[in-house]
Amino acid sequence: MRILLLAGGGGTRLWPLSTPSRPKQFLPLASDRSLLADTFDRVAPIARDIFVATSEDHVPLVARELPDLAAGRILAEPARRNSGPAIVRAALDFERDGDPVTAAVPSDHAVRDTQAFRRALIAAAGACETASVVVLGVRPTRPETDFGYLEVADTEAQNGQEVVRFVEKPDALRAQSLFSSRRHYWNAGIFVFRPSRFLAEARRVAAELVTGVEHYRDRLAADPKTARAAWEALPAISIDYAVLERARQVRAVELDAGWSDVGTWKAVRELKGSSDGSGNLIVSDKPVLAPGVRDSAIVVGGEGVLVLPFEREAELRGAVEGLERRKETLR
Repeated sequence: MRILLLAGGGGTRLWPLSTPSRPKQFLPLASDRSLLADTFDRVAPIARDIFVATSEDHVPLVARELPDLAAGRILAEPARRNSGPAIVRAALDFERDGDPVTAAVPSDHAVRDTQAFRRALIAAAGACETASVVVLGVRPTRPETDFGYLEVADTEAQNGQEVVRFVEKPDALRAQSLFSSRRHYWNAGIFVFRPSRFLAEARRVAAELVTGVEHYRDRLAADPKTARAAWEALPAISIDYAVLERARQVRAVELDAGWSDVGTWKAVRELKGSSDGSGNLIVSDKPVLAPGVRDSAIVVGGEGVLVLPFEREAELRGAVEGLERRKETLR
């Protein structure tokens, strides 16, 4: 199996540690190593080859975190364009290289059971021979509004379950309904496919995207100076929106491995446990005293200090954006 680690995230949800210059995949949030290094080690035992898709700006960080990875295995992107162009580009390259079964795996997630994670990838690899793509789905443990969902057919099969549709991030009422259903999974954002089969569907439902990526690859080979403009002309779109939601023969395999997208400070607390007896998560190189503060994240970083009750975490993005606007007005 060939592995494509997706490491192009921009770093917005875990301020003040995660920033555009050092997004969360390069932070030690689940262990004493970065999420990227943990993910690499998690997939290495079942991988024939491992590639990393990342932005040009983050190539030095990838090289530092994965010193044994050959430079040719880093697929540098001139600009951030989300997962759609990144996965299509890799699929085109890999189809030419022999069409190996490929797993596209985000590098900024965590799992508790690495063996179960590998078993799920291997099961998905088997299922992808009769599917355009196989998605790993996680059985919901709560009515989550920050995740997308998969609806699967009400039938079991050895080669995974048929995906009936993708459900975008729901509101609270809809999330409760999806949580109560046995036919819905969280979309873990992990995709397994044979490049030729995946590209056949991508060309059917997203022909302009595939053509645009092919044009970039042609420019990269013939005239690298003009390749940047070709890449920047591509849409910034996820592979879900671009291809999967309209593709045929999409199947799902369950991932039961203690998965987390490590997307919030509350999720980090779930991974690491509370820092004190009041349910707080404290991330700081210096002592922190917080008498009377409960169920909050207290994070001291180079960009600033965060004190955030977990119940108000949905407000963090807006607060960070407001801070950035204030910085701009002062320049």
